[in-house]
Amino acid sequence: MSSQKLTIVANIHAKADKIDLVQAELIKLIEPTRAEEGCITYNS
Repeated sequence: MSSQKLTIVANIHAKADKIDLVQAELIKLIEPTRAEEGCITYNS
């Protein structure tokens, strides 16, 4: 496994009528992402 670090910053823009849906789906990704091997931190 590589010892290099990768930082990803994402800005997500949802249509006004889809904000709640997009937020709910993104929240579902927090725990699985934090559980990934090598994940140091995940800030939302």
